[in-house]
Amino acid sequence: METTHATRSRLYFLLGDLLACGVLSALATWAAWLLPSTWPMSVEMVVGMGVGMVAAMLAMPPFLALFGALEVMIPVMLGSMASSMLPSMVPRLRDDLGMLLAWGAGCGLAAWGVTWLADRWLRRRVGRGS
Repeated sequence: METTHATRSRLYFLLGDLLACGVLSALATWAAWLLPSTWPMSVEMVVGMGVGMVAAMLAMPPFLALFGALEVMIPVMLGSMASSMLPSMVPRLRDDLGMLLAWGAGCGLAAWGVTWLADRWLRRRVGRGS
């Protein structure tokens, strides 16, 4: 089976989106993990979301340049906000950084999935003229 340029290009952007969401969400989780665990959970969650978003935004430019701005930015911001709350919501994971980062990357991939499903749903609705 011969692959066309469009198929290779689509696969490139798909893998780039997944890589950006996973890596940057894990980075946001790590940045939130650096916060003190002695704070109240609600404070740590709010501050962690801000720290995670800033960490992801600072590390995002290479992904934006390679894979496109809006396609990467929306799921990455959603994933980094969700994953950066993990250290405060699941304090047991603080002891196992590898598992915490894996869960953070999983949150990023889940955010990509939710964004993709929302995009498909909206495109279908627009296509019907609703």
